[in-house]
Amino acid sequence: MGFSPELSGRENVYHSAGLMGFSRQAIDSVIGDIETFAEIGEYFDEPARTYSTGMQMRVAFSVATAFRPDILIVDEALSVGDSYFQHKCFKRIREFRELGTSLLIVSHDAGAVQNLCDRALLLEGGALIKDGDPAEVMDLYNALIAERENSTVKVTEHQSGRKQTISGTGEARVEEIQLLNSDGQPIEFAGVGESVTLRVAVATTVDVPRLVLGYMIKDRLGQPVFGTNTHFTGQAIELVKAGQQIEFRIAFPMNFGPGSYSISTALVSTDTHLVNNYEWRDLALVFTVSNMSHAKFIGSAWVPPDIRIEMS
Repeated sequence: MGFSPELSGRENVYHSAGLMGFSRQAIDSVIGDIETFAEIGEYFDEPARTYSTGMQMRVAFSVATAFRPDILIVDEALSVGDSYFQHKCFKRIREFRELGTSLLIVSHDAGAVQNLCDRALLLEGGALIKDGDPAEVMDLYNALIAERENSTVKVTEHQSGRKQTISGTGEARVEEIQLLNSDGQPIEFAGVGESVTLRVAVATTVDVPRLVLGYMIKDRLGQPVFGTNTHFTGQAIELVKAGQQIEFRIAFPMNFGPGSYSISTALVSTDTHLVNNYEWRDLALVFTVSNMSHAKFIGSAWVPPDIRIEMS
């Protein structure tokens, strides 16, 4: 926003908004809203050189969004704010989008990109690598990070219609993956709160000193809902022989909201695929959750409450 360090926050608002083409009268009409939204208190009338990076971002975002723009460009700015202010910013951006504003956001925050955007571009060294659905682009982004450890990346058409990204050296791979109900039968649909088991069959092609299975459950936008691995649970397998078959059974309650979900799997040696990425498989399994027996609720998590009301 080109703030002057010697001007106060209030003076910088008039200066920056003026450069944006707004009259003093127009700025006068929103200066109170800008001060309220920024929430920096008495510092609003102190020199900007006394501001932290987060305070500067608060005032800059408040000015940039005081009037709804046709196009809003945000370059990593939200990464320096505190969580509370980030929520305020995301809420305002969503409101603008609903009113027709185009958003161009540059960020390493996968959640922000997938939550706010309809389309994503993956750039490396100034070159365009991928242009498409945010979830697919993020899958490829993760795979390319792993590829730096001499693994390969393969993108194919999944039966769900989405692009499936598989990367890794191939020293271990998922042979079969199923979601089972309480009777041990494979299912594609599960009820909210239903007890299920994720079955993952793994095979090795060479001797593997240490094998860890990780899995991530994602919502329809590709945002993580829950994930863990056998490194975190203290169940890593040591000295796996070539050609060995391993079956993992992961039991959990389907405490998710209604909707479509996918499961990504990772076969690695530690807690990350950045060390030894044997296989990273997105869209390894796709399933649907339906609410068939519980009171209606909103959200991606089933957290049944115990509500008590007392009146006197």
